[in-house]
Amino acid sequence: MYMFLPFLTATIGLILVWFEKRLAGLIMLAITVAILVVWFRFHATNHLNISL
Repeated sequence: MYMFLPFLTATIGLILVWFEKRLAGLIMLAITVAILVVWFRFHATNHLNISL
């Protein structure tokens, strides 16, 4: 349900870079990476039983 968030933030970042808002695009990239890291940590540790 919440996996649309990285796609949404990446799309917003792409649009910002397209309109030459480079710093805002980099911030959106950082938010996208943070969401993906949190998502991977949660699913890798709880659902796959991998200890990280």
